Amino acid sequence: MTPDALRYLGLAGSLGIALAGPRPVGLVGVAVLAAAWYGLRHETRYGWLLGTAALWALPLLVTPPLFSGDAMAYACQGDLLVHGLNPYHHGVADLPCPWLDRVPELWRHTPAPYGPLWVAITGAAAASGNLWVAVAVLRLVALAGIALAVGCARRLAGHDTTGNPAWLAAAAPLVLLHGVSGVHNDALLAGLVVGGLALARRARWGVLAGVLLGLAVAVKVTALVAVPFAVLLVARRRARAGIAAGATVGIAAGATVAFAAVTAATGLGLGWLPALSHTAGLTQWTSPPTGVGMAVGYLLRWAGRPDLAPVAVTVARAAGLLLLAAVLAVLWLRRRPAGWALAATALLGPVFFAWYLLPALAALAAAPMTARTRDRLGLAVAALALLVLPDGTGVAALTKPVGAFVDLVAVIVLAVVLARRYRAARARPTPTAR
Repeated sequence: MTPDALRYLGLAGSLGIALAGPRPVGLVGVAVLAAAWYGLRHETRYGWLLGTAALWALPLLVTPPLFSGDAMAYACQGDLLVHGLNPYHHGVADLPCPWLDRVPELWRHTPAPYGPLWVAITGAAAASGNLWVAVAVLRLVALAGIALAVGCARRLAGHDTTGNPAWLAAAAPLVLLHGVSGVHNDALLAGLVVGGLALARRARWGVLAGVLLGLAVAVKVTALVAVPFAVLLVARRRARAGIAAGATVGIAAGATVAFAAVTAATGLGLGWLPALSHTAGLTQWTSPPTGVGMAVGYLLRWAGRPDLAPVAVTVARAAGLLLLAAVLAVLWLRRRPAGWALAATALLGPVFFAWYLLPALAALAAAPMTARTRDRLGLAVAALALLVLPDGTGVAALTKPVGAFVDLVAVIVLAVVLARRYRAARARPTPTAR
């Protein structure tokens, strides 16, 4: 199909999603949108692709949030703040929030696991006392994050990118479904992280780069992963060690001061860090380590030891975190782009939702990669877009045993492939100097 035909095919998918609303048939629109987007992976016109992304976003802007109830939870957490309650110490059911019936049951008694900057934003959004005004404000914040991510991804790429940054940063289905429609705070996180990385490329902007990264950490703690990779950008572009050291100190100082200032200004403290443990109660195979643990747990149940099933999940998650630490170290030592580190952090954590990848996609939009890698990444993104129904129901919740064993098989196959490649590499004769 021609690019113009794919553009209007994607628009048809987006319109289908908007018209279907929360009904499951909207997933057909998601599939159409994802297929059209994947078909445009070789499109080189930056402005044209940005226009296409905007066209696809329009139908989603005029509908209530879809694919998640998190926007309602954000609004209720902001309402807690408006009424003088600390969202790190109270669930939204404690007030109770006037929109409580729209908040998923899972999040009604859970403290906010987000940083003080995001909680302050939700408080400002909820100050009107009107749910739809709050949602509109949160959507504007998400759009601002996407716009910042798109603009900064192009600057971060410079002349190094091998593709069109707008394809991943603006037009990807995950951006449209979970940033524009779902108004997840990961959209703002993407903008702040990529903005900080882009500024780290410039000699005199180290402190400001750190400020943006510190603000990102004040939205979600996972942004902390990007800080060492910002330092890599500094080291890569500074020939003089003194300049690189100064810029590195600037990044660290800027991030620390920005985070501390937001924490002090809001008066909320660090209660959100212990609240992070509440999300670990979710057990879904979308996190590969958790999926492996679930599969082992099913086997233990069949073997007559159901008491060990929770232990299997805990052990698998711990192994996943150890693997994540190793992956991050290897990526940093090999000077790989931050996007891969952000993706690994999302995928190897105890809980994974598709929108966790928004910062990674924005950063990867600026990363050099082969056409084959880009194609595979596109297929993965398109598949992930199908993991959530328009009403927010996760496909993972409906397919627990199947998904868990798919994870287990995939991990075993990957381990075998990597082991064979490692042995093959060691078996190659080492070239000798003549």
